[in-house]
Amino acid sequence: THIYVAAERRIMKKILSVDDEPAILKCIKAALSARGYEVLTTDKPSQAIELIGKHDVDLVILDIRMPEISGFDVYQALKKRHMHAIPVLFATAHPGSFTMESDSIVEMWQKEFADGNTDIVYKPFDLTTLFEKVEGLIGPSEDAD
Repeated sequence: THIYVAAERRIMKKILSVDDEPAILKCIKAALSARGYEVLTTDKPSQAIELIGKHDVDLVILDIRMPEISGFDVYQALKKRHMHAIPVLFATAHPGSFTMESDSIVEMWQKEFADGNTDIVYKPFDLTTLFEKVEGLIGPSEDAD
């Protein structure tokens, strides 16, 4: 007779936040870390794909409007590398508070990216909304009660 004892092992879900605004990255990291997630950040979208592969990320939070590479471009690169199963939360200015460009970005997201594995959050967002969007895509952190 063999007795197997399974050790309880908690694995933190990893999130990569990509944004060209350091204050937003700091806020997202603090909020989601306190919620029990491991959060990596970068203000260089060109490094996002490398970080995603290296750290086995469960979710990517992508700013859409960045000067170097757009969030949509990073998303397309994920798909090309067959990483399209990784959920993506796009972040952009609220269409009612910004410009016609914001309206076109949201319309493009709805047509091309809204596939059940992506979502969108509008800046400025409150933490409750951020938590709902993250948990809607990957569930609560393993440490959540």
